[in-house]
Amino acid sequence: MKNILYASLMLIFIACSGNDKAEKDATETTLTAAKTYACPMQCEGEKTYAEAGKCPVCKMDLQETAMTEADSASHNH
Repeated sequence: MKNILYASLMLIFIACSGNDKAEKDATETTLTAAKTYACPMQCEGEKTYAEAGKCPVCKMDLQETAMTEADSASHNH
């Protein structure tokens, strides 16, 4: 009987400990995916890009855009 109880407790502990890592990985993925880049000269207005690179108009390096309050509020939930 003790072996069954011990095995059950270990199974619950192992199952619960994996949730923290999965939740952390999901949060990091979301934050990474939320990065956007834009031309510092705003050649194309408010247009943003998902990846860093060069502006197709002026050829300057795209810069990471700051997160707006609406973006940061959605990450807090």
